[in-house]
Amino acid sequence: MAAVTPTSAPEAGQARNVRPRGAAIRSQRAVEALLDVEDVEFGALSPVTLAPRQEPGARSLAQITTRSRRTGRIEVGATLFADLVALVAATFVGLAALASVSSAGANSMAQFWQNLRLDLVFPLATLGMFVVYGLYGLRRRRFRPRGFHDFGRFFHAVAAGTLATLGLGVLIHRLSGRAELSPAQLVSIALATFVAVPVGRAACLVLLRVRPGVRTRVLIVGSGVVAEQIRQHCAEDQGIEVVGMVDDDPSPGTAVLGTIAEIPTLCEQFQIDRVLVTFSRSHPADTIDKLRDLHGTIPISIVPRYFELMTYRSQVDEIDGVPVIDVATRLQGFGARMAKRTLDIIASGLGLLLLSPVIILASLLIIISSPGLPILGQTRIGRGGRPFRMWKLRTMSVDAHREREALAERSLTGGPMFKVEDDPRVFRVGRFLRRTSIDELPQLMNVLLGQMSLVGPRPFIPEEAETFNGWAARRFEVRPGLTGLWQVSGRSDLSHDQLQRLDYLYVASWSIFWDLRILWKTPGTVVRGRGAY
Repeated sequence: MAAVTPTSAPEAGQARNVRPRGAAIRSQRAVEALLDVEDVEFGALSPVTLAPRQEPGARSLAQITTRSRRTGRIEVGATLFADLVALVAATFVGLAALASVSSAGANSMAQFWQNLRLDLVFPLATLGMFVVYGLYGLRRRRFRPRGFHDFGRFFHAVAAGTLATLGLGVLIHRLSGRAELSPAQLVSIALATFVAVPVGRAACLVLLRVRPGVRTRVLIVGSGVVAEQIRQHCAEDQGIEVVGMVDDDPSPGTAVLGTIAEIPTLCEQFQIDRVLVTFSRSHPADTIDKLRDLHGTIPISIVPRYFELMTYRSQVDEIDGVPVIDVATRLQGFGARMAKRTLDIIASGLGLLLLSPVIILASLLIIISSPGLPILGQTRIGRGGRPFRMWKLRTMSVDAHREREALAERSLTGGPMFKVEDDPRVFRVGRFLRRTSIDELPQLMNVLLGQMSLVGPRPFIPEEAETFNGWAARRFEVRPGLTGLWQVSGRSDLSHDQLQRLDYLYVASWSIFWDLRILWKTPGTVVRGRGAY
């Protein structure tokens, strides 16, 4: 277990181990009942240098939230500005696109500037709808703001903004006699908005991450495997700083900053922006009392019990005030399956058409770098346990399978999966193709043929697939995927057990919306190259 050790001066608070309490209770259910839970998500947690310790009592509990609120205002203000810029840009692009395909009439290029003056009402009206729909307040409540969580509200807000703009256009026409807004203009602008705003928010989030002053400082309540797993699992997020852990009865080998009773003081000393409650061996009553002191002043997130069964689609209900979280089921309707297959056919067909030059160029580089055919077919196990031929660009020497046994001890993932960092069998061009996932592009043909899907569990060779039993074998209920939840969560950096859990979660609670979310996250994962060996 890796220790969380502060790197500041001694007066900043020394990490220490606390004597175990004999009556310690592991249950966290009472803590979970404390708050109104909405959209719980793990954050990216990375060790940081602690801020200098200040004398206790220098500020009241109400005053220690100043930095937290300032950080929240910066995030919301930056997002609002990014949305405004994106909406203005979408207005320009939408009108220009419409004018470029209209040779005459109200939408022609000659009318572009006149239309622009009228349609500038759209950014302001839509921005107002974003506020009404709560697209800024919700970001403050979430551990890690992500655009896909708000897509439903975002879609409705854009539609409402479009209708509001149309209504204002009619009113202005009646009062001043100016030309009416064309519905075609607003539809074109709205379509551009669905691209511009998510891209603008993503760019804003990237810029905020590189600013140390606006990173979210997190204090973890609890210790042990789950707390450490969360910290390591999300270490890639530069927008989160884990200050340390607190626990009355820490797991052996885990360093803590203090006890449960010291949570308010530690929040004051280290300017904590959010408290993340994991699992503790301490009595939950002590934790509840201290969290009640913080509730309403500092945001609190709770990792629920049995989180392995829950996904982002899980919803919160209540029984006489006690929160109850459901285990979301898979959407298995005919319409959902048809939507998934339609997306696979359209995307794989366009992908093969647009990316064929990349595949050809990569094949030529492989031929130059290593003797043998550039594209190879491997037997993999697909839906229903049926074997199929999966195509990919060759990244290893042709006799790589003969050296696998000698490298078995260097495998990073454990279990049947075989991944080796700096694999000597991979030649230089192949290493680049693996890191950028270009070697996987020929699998678009498997997707087009219906043997694979764009999103799904990764297919394994027969020897590896035989090891999936019980609940883990549910991965064979769906088509294997070109990308999936495992790939966007860390790829080869994750263990075999984590892979099984993520694949089970995907299959057990699948939705087309989740597929779109994974596809959205895939390019960023490929660019970062995390877990690509």
